[in-house]
Amino acid sequence: MKRLLSFILFGSAVLTIGLPASAQYGYRDPYPRDREGYGRNQQSVVDRVMADLNRAASGARLDGHERKHFDDVARNLQEFQFRASRGKFDTGKLDRAISGLDHLAKADRIRGRDRDMLFRDLNDLRQFRATRGGWR
Repeated sequence: MKRLLSFILFGSAVLTIGLPASAQYGYRDPYPRDREGYGRNQQSVVDRVMADLNRAASGARLDGHERKHFDDVARNLQEFQFRASRGKFDTGKLDRAISGLDHLAKADRIRGRDRDMLFRDLNDLRQFRATRGGWR
């Protein structure tokens, strides 16, 4: 349990430090309509979904149930990314992340525009999984 908590805290710290740092490089529309050239590899797809998860969690009225889903999706994506960096495309971790993201995208405690963003991320992750990282 301690290890899981430290893993989640470390991931949150990286996102907390990384998001303000990226703000220094100008405005980026958080809800891009045109996905061409956006997220063409696993690193950028997973990173974008992680950033969108963080954004949605910060604006939601979360109870313990939804918080657990946010944490589970983030943990599964981080573990997928870690294994992918070692050359293994872990469909199990990706499937669990997709399942949790599907639950969050349908949750009524999430703001409407954040649900839309999570649905787009969900579709992108499904496409990413179907092409095994080939991304379109």
